[in-house]
Amino acid sequence: MAQSQGSAVVAISLVSLVSQHLQFWLRRVLLWLIDEEGEATVKKIVNEESDDDDEGYNSIISTAEIEASNHRGRRRKPREEELNIVAENTKEELREKFILLREAYDDLKDVMTRLEFEVDYLKDDQDEREEEMRLQRTELMHLVELIKVMQEEKEGDKNIIRRQQEIIDKWAREGGGCQEE
Repeated sequence: MAQSQGSAVVAISLVSLVSQHLQFWLRRVLLWLIDEEGEATVKKIVNEESDDDDEGYNSIISTAEIEASNHRGRRRKPREEELNIVAENTKEELREKFILLREAYDDLKDVMTRLEFEVDYLKDDQDEREEEMRLQRTELMHLVELIKVMQEEKEGDKNIIRRQQEIIDKWAREGGGCQEE
């Protein structure tokens, strides 16, 4: 009995260790994917999914915005004084402020989309890990049952061997092992 509990503890600790290593390497792969190509991939997915959403805003913004965004790699964060609208602002200044606001909005939208993507990915990953843990737990219970059956068979075999040895010893005492004619 103690031996089966020891085996179960060893099996549980082995499953736990494997699970920890698997989680570590999955996180490393995820971080690697996000660092290396994650931003480009996420932006590509976002652009494919949200092209239809921006129709209304794109009709308001002139082609100057599109050209300006093509020349810049990473947008800078607008300062608050750049966003304040006063009565003295010209039409061109208002247009530039609107473009800055639009860029800030797009940045926030990109960040939100990326975060939603990461959350969905992590939820899926967690669901997969939970399912894997359930499967491992089921397999562990099956193995524990198998060990119990094998130990009972071993005890049964020992009893059979002991009885056979008693019969052999009894025959040896009674008849000397073989009868002579």
